Amino acid sequence: MTTGKPAEDALHVGRPTRFGVTRGAVAAITTMVSFGIAVSLLPPLLALTLDQRGVSERTIGFLVATIALAALCTTPFVSRIARRFGAANVIAVATPAAAVLMIVVWSLSELTLLFPVIFIYGVALALTFTLSEVWIIAATPDHRRGFVMGLYATFLSIGFAIGPAILAAAGSGSIRPFLIGAVLMVLAAIPSLLARDVSPVFESEARHRFGIYIFAVPTATFGVFAFAIGESSGFAFLPLWGTHLGFGLGTAPLLASAMTLGNVMFQIPIGLMSDRVSRRLMLLVCGIVGAVALPLAWLVSDSPVLLVATLFVWGGATAGIYTVALAHLGSRFAGADLASANAALVFCYALGMLLGPAAVGDAMTRAPVSGLPLVIGVVFALYSAMVALRLVLRPAARKTPARGKG
Repeated sequence: MTTGKPAEDALHVGRPTRFGVTRGAVAAITTMVSFGIAVSLLPPLLALTLDQRGVSERTIGFLVATIALAALCTTPFVSRIARRFGAANVIAVATPAAAVLMIVVWSLSELTLLFPVIFIYGVALALTFTLSEVWIIAATPDHRRGFVMGLYATFLSIGFAIGPAILAAAGSGSIRPFLIGAVLMVLAAIPSLLARDVSPVFESEARHRFGIYIFAVPTATFGVFAFAIGESSGFAFLPLWGTHLGFGLGTAPLLASAMTLGNVMFQIPIGLMSDRVSRRLMLLVCGIVGAVALPLAWLVSDSPVLLVATLFVWGGATAGIYTVALAHLGSRFAGADLASANAALVFCYALGMLLGPAAVGDAMTRAPVSGLPLVIGVVFALYSAMVALRLVLRPAARKTPARGKG
């Protein structure tokens, strides 16, 4: 697949700072921070609220999974929607719509109505998330794209970390945390409205069917799939895994916090490094760490310090796959092709979110202590083997990391 015109031709990006950050990128990153706070708030808030209303854990799980299902159904059409209505306009409408739906979720007690409402909410999230990422990628010069992607991933991770903190402060059982989330979603639309003059413009249709983009840059899309399996399983099962290792209920949740902190701290250094060396080589290194670190954490679990340190490194390195994958896509595609390629990335992420917790949960049922590290280790080992094979078969990509093929 050809790369098309440079990504910067897709819009009037404005003059970047010496760090490569344009006004459009700042607007999209700001949108995603507020968005990340709200997104990380709803799933646990929904689980706690419905549990208090007597809804079973299985039903709650299906409801939360509906958000990922909505992303799977929406992403194939993102490029077409953006071309017709404009990326900034879609973001500006989708985020307030999600805000309204958060209030609707609180007011509904009928489960048969909750499922379609949550699905529509997931559609709004998928549109905002995908188009904001396309905006950041397209508005960033290629030679600084890794750094800016690291900056974006860092701030998004901070947003994800703040959401549960708001829940802890506001509590559950009332409309207050839902209102806080709704206000944040409305605020998330403001930067996009103010920067509409530098938002992505898609004047032509994508040149290929959506499925082609999933396999066009497999080191990026399959890497994000592996990362989604690891991240979603980590959030869901690391605290429980900690109890199986012998940690108390007050300490076990810190294992997931170590993963999240690594995510925050590693992304800018990884992004900077990916601007200087082959991005496929960076993906290979991150994949190998993902394959080795979690089994290693199991082996050193007798030492809480070593366990937390290993999870910190594991979380940062695996999240780095997403950072580098975004930069890699930006060097390959432009315009509507970039929108479709990034939508394919989000599709793979949503698919990993659906499959990962189910596979790890089944493994932990069979082997409570070894199930989590072994499944995650195998996933990242297979991914690393694929990247290594492509590096061997197509070594020329290492000489031109900014334009190397996937």
